[in-house]
Amino acid sequence: MIANPQDMQEFDLARIPPWVQTAWVEHLNEFWRHYNYTYVERRLTPPHIHLGASKTKLGSWDRATRTITISGYHILSHPWESVMDTLRHEMAHQYVHEILHVEDDSPHGEPFARACHLLRCDPAARARPGTLGRIERSKDERDKMLTRVKELLALAGSPNENEAATAMRLAHKYLLKYNLSLSEVKAPREYGIRFLGRCSARIQEYEYTLGSILQDHFFVHSLWIYTYDQKKNQTGRILQITGTPENLEIAEYVYTYVSRVAERLWERNRRANPQGGTKLQYLAGLLAGLEEKLEQQRKQLKDEHALVWVGDSALDTFFHYVNPKISSTGGTGVSRTDEFFAGKKDGHKIQIRRPIAGESKDRGRLLSGPGR
Repeated sequence: MIANPQDMQEFDLARIPPWVQTAWVEHLNEFWRHYNYTYVERRLTPPHIHLGASKTKLGSWDRATRTITISGYHILSHPWESVMDTLRHEMAHQYVHEILHVEDDSPHGEPFARACHLLRCDPAARARPGTLGRIERSKDERDKMLTRVKELLALAGSPNENEAATAMRLAHKYLLKYNLSLSEVKAPREYGIRFLGRCSARIQEYEYTLGSILQDHFFVHSLWIYTYDQKKNQTGRILQITGTPENLEIAEYVYTYVSRVAERLWERNRRANPQGGTKLQYLAGLLAGLEEKLEQQRKQLKDEHALVWVGDSALDTFFHYVNPKISSTGGTGVSRTDEFFAGKKDGHKIQIRRPIAGESKDRGRLLSGPGR
């Protein structure tokens, strides 16, 4: 018997154990308090937050009962960062009603846009299940840059060491020239956010180094932010990068490739040296070696072509808009053993190339389509 399509719009919350539901609600409240403090100076009064069963309405605000409802299906099916975007969207509705005192039931007008600006969510955003899609705002100049850089990154994987090194330098030169030229354009640039990797309870030194590599060499800002893994009921941090869509695309490719090649190189080293040191020592050295190599290439571009990246003040402004209250943290150092220096030596040999098609298909996605 075929189920009634209307029945399929509801998600069976009974599938989720009660203690998990309780944990989800607790963390929704925790993040609500965080956003209330970080973005609107605690002006909002805590609402009732509970889970809903709808598959089509992923979030809602009921001003009569002062209730924010977040779909349990949404929490189970989508990344926590997407759920948080929904939560901030509903907080914006709450702000319109309780702070701006707008009684009009058409919620997406100018007051709502102001509230969304404060809560750092898109007033035009809509959530619908199954519509997680890439940021694709293609422009001719963007396409040309991305295509050329990806070709160069692919060549950087060449077994010919000279050819690979030349391709890597050209990729950086092209990126640098492109960003320098864009920075001279008077029209405002577009910026966005992506989240790389997964929620981790402890960030290791090599992971901090990889975040620094993206920021120092690929024109994005990196920050490890607090997050939650709703499936493991575990808090931790995740890498947030901010930048133009073009630079986010390239930085994500680099993150994906380096993360995977690091694992392969560690496995090769472990098999070759079964009595060697720990994985953390090796990976810390590996990323330190790669960082040194990229720094040398940047210096070469400066010496040979007088190309120097002077920064992007608009990106700085956007980064601090998204993260107005930043607390700095540091990585945990590891012993500088022989394994560290073995990793560092291998890091100098890494040639960054374009990842295999589809490697990062589950990253860098936003909610789109009609909905809440």
